[in-house]
Amino acid sequence: MSQATQTKAIITPRIDAICGGGLSLVVAVIVIAYGLVTEAGMGRMLVAIQVYLFTDLLINWPHFMASYRLLYSKRANFQRHPLVTIGMPIAALTLFAYVAYRCYTDPATTSTSSLMVLSVIHVFAPIMLAWHYTGQSWGMTACFAFLSGLRMNDRERRLIRAGFYTLFVYHIGLAYQLFGYVQGLFAEQEAGVYLMQAIISVSRVAVFVGFALGLMGFRELAQRTGKSIPMRVWLPWLATFSWYAMVDVYPVSFFLLQIFHALQYLSFPIRVELNQYSTPQHQWRHLIVYYLAITLIGAVAFGWSDFFDLGAAWLPMGTATWMIINVHHYFIDAVIWKIRDPEVRHALFGHLEAA
Repeated sequence: MSQATQTKAIITPRIDAICGGGLSLVVAVIVIAYGLVTEAGMGRMLVAIQVYLFTDLLINWPHFMASYRLLYSKRANFQRHPLVTIGMPIAALTLFAYVAYRCYTDPATTSTSSLMVLSVIHVFAPIMLAWHYTGQSWGMTACFAFLSGLRMNDRERRLIRAGFYTLFVYHIGLAYQLFGYVQGLFAEQEAGVYLMQAIISVSRVAVFVGFALGLMGFRELAQRTGKSIPMRVWLPWLATFSWYAMVDVYPVSFFLLQIFHALQYLSFPIRVELNQYSTPQHQWRHLIVYYLAITLIGAVAFGWSDFFDLGAAWLPMGTATWMIINVHHYFIDAVIWKIRDPEVRHALFGHLEAA
């Protein structure tokens, strides 16, 4: 393998590995080990992760704002993706106005369950979220394989991606179990409880099979190419399995999935930002300003209801805000990361084109 191939990276090979799955894998293993030994004190440990690392403020919220920067920084996106750039924001404002009206006319409306439209979004959100998380991890695996000079054939791609499909199914099943949707629909003689237990059990078996198929895919890729698989290639795949093993052992840690996903995501819009909007002489200064901007905007977007202390009657307004941003983000990412688009490839890999 040539030196040029060895050094191809989104940021650097080491940072790619850390953000792509290395750090999240370490945290997930710690939570799994601690959860297997004892549940006492686990809640305090998870709260500590949130409080002392400010994970929402510093990682999660900025990753949403980074996607908005990518979508709206190019005028051509308004013509290419009018539904996502214009249609969905109009629908979001309409929904927001409706929620505000309900909160004003019915102060007793203090939960999403009393607003049908938010309840519907809440039911479909796990499906979109599961596809978003597992799809991104697969994209990371494929991208780092490409940068490492590895080209998967169709069989290897199917074997490795099979594990992400099983995690997709498991995510939906676990979310529905935690939210109690099916249990509520089939409450008689606890039929829903037993049904969800059966679904989760089957999903666990499928995940084990998917993991084995992924190992087989990486093995065949290494044998066919005669190259060892670099750590940053298989880390996103392994880390994603560790995320779901973590929540299986300790479901309260589910919130960490969003943090892991956001950390995995951030290096990619950062690279686009550096490639398209900064100069080599001012990269660090530009990066600091960029990060502070998306952090501040994210804090305002997600925390505005807390700033104004609107009270319990207006609680659905804050809930509607994060629901709208999450759903919009799902569709934004579906259109801005089409690697087959030459402009997208240039924005992400422009720093490698000279090499």
